[in-house]
Amino acid sequence: MAQAPYIPAPDAAFDNWSANFSTLITAAPATYGLVSGDATAIAAVVDPWHTSYLAAINPSTRTPVTVAAKDAARAAAEAVIRPYAIQISRNAAVSNDDKTAVGVNLPNTARTPVPPPTTQPVISLVSSTHNLMMIAYRDTATPTSKAKPPGAIGLDLRLWIGTGVPPTPDSVSPYGTLTKSPAAIGFSNGDIGKTAVFWGRWSTRSGPGGQAQFGPWSAPLSASIT
Repeated sequence: MAQAPYIPAPDAAFDNWSANFSTLITAAPATYGLVSGDATAIAAVVDPWHTSYLAAINPSTRTPVTVAAKDAARAAAEAVIRPYAIQISRNAAVSNDDKTAVGVNLPNTARTPVPPPTTQPVISLVSSTHNLMMIAYRDTATPTSKAKPPGAIGLDLRLWIGTGVPPTPDSVSPYGTLTKSPAAIGFSNGDIGKTAVFWGRWSTRSGPGGQAQFGPWSAPLSASIT
């Protein structure tokens, strides 16, 4: 994962950091992958923070009330700023120079991406009733266990419904990612008499470039819809 953005702990440093953060984003939000509405939302919490901070450090206005207001304003500002800072830090379209200028950490590129799974799932039909099938899946390396292969978060399922020769799984729209086995698959009355063909492959959460990685396809499972 990318490092958490650096938000200074001392109030004085945070005041300078947040002012710079807001000023640069207001001047050119698109540079940071944002829009003008984001810049407005950031300024809407940074400006009150700055005002409350000045009141809390000025000896003539420093009271328990102004100090409490300063602390509340900082908490509100951080709650809005932090998600934007993380977004900018992790946005590959934002240059490293711009990330440094706005005050967020650069992504940690030294990490090793999760490799794609190398084993196939095996899909089986548990039961078939009116408009409903229960399917189960296991990994070929551990057929007696529900364990997924290392790095896999679920089964990328493809489902084709029709008659005749089914297409290849790559040409079928994704059904979804299944994370628990067995799983219930529902059908409509118009599907009765047709053939359902299932394929699956293991999916990781992310890989190079933040994209999910996939393993090889399973053998197809065909069943008549009743």
